[in-house]
Amino acid sequence: MNNTWIEISKSALKQNILGFRKLIPRDTKLISVIKANAYGHGLAQVSEIVQDQTDYLAVINLEEARLIRKLEIKTPIIVLGYILESEKDILWAISEKVEIVVNSLSHAERISKIISNSSGGADCLKIHIKIDTGMGRMGIMPENSVSYVKQISHFPYLKIKGIMSHFADVSNHKDYTQEQLKKFEDIKFQLFREKLFKDYKEEPIWHIAKTEAILFFPKSHLDAVRLGIGLYGILPDKKAVDTVLNLYPDFELKPALCWKTQILQIKNYPKEEYVGYGCTYKTKRETRIAILPVGYYEGYDRGLSNKGEVLIRGKRCPIIGRICMNMCMADVTAIHEAKRGDEVVLIGKQGKEEITSDEIAKKLDTVNYEIVARINPKIKRIITE
Repeated sequence: MNNTWIEISKSALKQNILGFRKLIPRDTKLISVIKANAYGHGLAQVSEIVQDQTDYLAVINLEEARLIRKLEIKTPIIVLGYILESEKDILWAISEKVEIVVNSLSHAERISKIISNSSGGADCLKIHIKIDTGMGRMGIMPENSVSYVKQISHFPYLKIKGIMSHFADVSNHKDYTQEQLKKFEDIKFQLFREKLFKDYKEEPIWHIAKTEAILFFPKSHLDAVRLGIGLYGILPDKKAVDTVLNLYPDFELKPALCWKTQILQIKNYPKEEYVGYGCTYKTKRETRIAILPVGYYEGYDRGLSNKGEVLIRGKRCPIIGRICMNMCMADVTAIHEAKRGDEVVLIGKQGKEEITSDEIAKKLDTVNYEIVARINPKIKRIITE
């Protein structure tokens, strides 16, 4: 994939972190969520840039955690996804100071038994207990939480480092969000009333806030926040732009990702000829077509066929015909100087024009998260200043 690449702005990532730091209390920890190949931005590249500016790096599995440790990054890691009960994996997590999320009483019990039965003895595994306050995904139900957390606290070789939950929709369901936080804080109150953690050198950190909550729900900041999509300079909800500017006039996010390719070939195509698979587009005039080496395998969605646009020489050019597995076609008739080798921007700025992940998401009736996260991880990520 030498003809297409991703540029990741170091300064944008650092500025975004500093911006969010200003919105949270000084003693609240910042967890940078870099799961799923850093939302498509490049796990290795992003973790190396932000390692010294964050309190934690959050990944989805041990494979991502291993990659970070191979880079000799010492920042604490939380694995947000489910970890299978493998002695080798669990002992590796302990040795590398990687913390994991447990989602049930039985999950914690199985892990504790594995460590207890392992050869050579082991230190404690640091865990974060997940409570489902209303997301309907992984986690312990609120009515069982106090009992289960108390039981988990007595399992050998497990050290409770955090207790966490996750909001469903901060921006559009405020009452429901308030209910989720109340459930979470009620559990916290009950556990502290029973002095469950009185013998801990460090009490567990409580965290529930994601990017939306950092921006719009300060009460939820608690001991730590998890900065996800906002880290990359993208707002979780397009409607939030005006709200953010009203609340924080000086707050500015900078998109960290720019996706580029180059023209492979330009050809003059006759009037009233079909372009691409399925004959979905017919030229209305003699047309200059630029062939681009990206398709749905690279992560450029097939749904952009006949509706997407790219930037060439600072101007918008429509995608014509169906997007192929590894190629697509753009109409460059209006750009007479366009030639083979010209740089093409799929996401990002060129001149005065910009194509954002929000714009593409709207055309595809999806979310901006998906647009960046689905960019093929094999595409080279290049760090720029």
